[in-house]
Amino acid sequence: MSPDPHFSASRRAFLKLPSQPEIQRLRPPWTDEALVAARCTSCNACTEACPESILRPDDTGRPEVIFDGGECTFCGKCADACAQDVFETKRTPAWPMKAEFQPGCLQDHGIACQVCRDICPTSAIRIDLTKRPFGQLRIETDACTGCGACLPVCPQDALAIVHPKEDAQTA
Repeated sequence: MSPDPHFSASRRAFLKLPSQPEIQRLRPPWTDEALVAARCTSCNACTEACPESILRPDDTGRPEVIFDGGECTFCGKCADACAQDVFETKRTPAWPMKAEFQPGCLQDHGIACQVCRDICPTSAIRIDLTKRPFGQLRIETDACTGCGACLPVCPQDALAIVHPKEDAQTA
């Protein structure tokens, strides 16, 4: 076994706290981290205007999307309520985010569960019945809007909203 080149036996290295991982926050549609950081005044007008209550202030007071019971309908009320130039409503699509399966999907463990497929407003979650015995869930990234409707209904938290990859994601 070869020694780890990053290991240091010094007392200083042992006592040094590991660096904190960078938190990836999901910002509202028609924005991104750079726009929010540069232009948001943390007035929370957008979070108060959200009819689905998925926009919440983060620890800095800036809007963050948290899918814990609702979905983004892309109604634009957050953008209308904002007095600053944080939202670029001419962006198409509203955001590049897509749903992606994470480890733990019940379908992969032989338990037939398709609640995410049933709730998807764009029918982006499909089942591939060539995979036996229960089929395999697949997200059609072209149809997925990243609305997050599938996230709060998943009993295993096996879905996430992420920046899309080149190919369609499977469970």
